[in-house]
Amino acid sequence: MLNGSGMARMGPVQVRLSGVVKVDENDHEVPSVNAPTVAEATALLDRTARVNGADGVIQVGSDYHRITIGRGPLSTQTLIAVQAWGTAVKAAEAVAEEPEAPAEEPDAA
Repeated sequence: MLNGSGMARMGPVQVRLSGVVKVDENDHEVPSVNAPTVAEATALLDRTARVNGADGVIQVGSDYHRITIGRGPLSTQTLIAVQAWGTAVKAAEAVAEEPEAPAEEPDAA
């Protein structure tokens, strides 16, 4: 994880994932590959920043919401929305200053 020292801030980056899962009549979630997770959102956040030229992301935050969008006698559908955000950073380039060369003395002939 980056701590931000020696890094140049590039700007904010944000991703949002969503998926619909079903819940059975006993309120048990039916296993689904459509359900996004916070880990997936933060991994995508890092990938998005790197694709845009960053070396990583600092000050990462996330939010996870479950919203019932349909309820019926056989099943309930739930929308899962995961959001992640942070600040994209790039390693600051250090400019090395060259030491001044001593002035050459004219040849005494």
